[in-house]
Amino acid sequence: MNTPTAPSIFPRKVCSPQKEWGEIIAIYLYLAGMGAGSYVIGILLLWIGVPFNLLPTFGFDLFGIHFYLSKAPLLWGPIMVSIGAPFLILDLGIKWRFMYACLNPRTSWVARGFIILSVFIVLGLLVFAKSIFPFQWLRPESSVWFFVEFIAFVFAFATALYTGILLKATKSVPLWNTPFLPILFLASALSTGSMSILLSTLGTGLLSYDSPAIQGLLVMEQVLIIIEGVILYIFLWGRYRSSEQGKESVRLLISGKLRYIFWQGIIVLGFLFPLVLEWISKYYQSPLLLGVAGLSLLTGGFFLRLGLLQAGIKDQIPMQRLVEFQYGLKTAPKSF
Repeated sequence: MNTPTAPSIFPRKVCSPQKEWGEIIAIYLYLAGMGAGSYVIGILLLWIGVPFNLLPTFGFDLFGIHFYLSKAPLLWGPIMVSIGAPFLILDLGIKWRFMYACLNPRTSWVARGFIILSVFIVLGLLVFAKSIFPFQWLRPESSVWFFVEFIAFVFAFATALYTGILLKATKSVPLWNTPFLPILFLASALSTGSMSILLSTLGTGLLSYDSPAIQGLLVMEQVLIIIEGVILYIFLWGRYRSSEQGKESVRLLISGKLRYIFWQGIIVLGFLFPLVLEWISKYYQSPLLLGVAGLSLLTGGFFLRLGLLQAGIKDQIPMQRLVEFQYGLKTAPKSF
């Protein structure tokens, strides 16, 4: 004899994803991650002394002063983060909601993120300015600047992780509530950041396609894509097995209404096209194909964040679970 199941007292909306965070937050997460990843990769390349052979006189003249731009493609990450940060403010609102969120670092990850981003933007822009200004009073070779670069590097790394931690802190959405999400966003930030360096150095003519630095970055980029793909698989598999809402979120991405964002936007544009086109570009020595691969990967990086935002399904509220559990105890038949 089958045991009757208790009817749900509250209407379930398992397949209804959250609506609070959408495209604006996706833009913020994307620009902050790419900018932070670009700075992490760029400063590491400068520290280990990769032979970029950048043109030392590349720049522009303003009021009789020559500003050097030879290191700008490696250190421009803080500019992208400073462009992305206002999108978070735009989503929260400039009035009391934003102020309240930013003044409670003990309880709000928005406030902690505001501090992390602010420190990185200020110190990162100082390092960027030092690299282009010719003024000797800045003492560009001083060890003090290495300390500033190191602190900016730490906060850039924290910024890349924070873009995932901000979502993980929303415990009511099982798809986001996993440590693999910050790791996934970190891998994506490093991948899009390294690709942005590749495109900026090629686009400005500072490096040729056959330079050792470009070839080394290309290999590192391909490794990062594979690592990101593995992390994405582990992330989705874990979320599928975590809860009913996590399973529905994964289904929404793979076979639901977000399947086009997932398969075309994330998998094809973010993983398959870049790997194939980068391999073909190496065979034919084609900067044009590498540029197409780069634009494809950067587009896929945005769709990754947009897809995961739109697939976030909220868990049942605790009171609903409690009432349904109690109702089930009262109506369940006794067994002897």
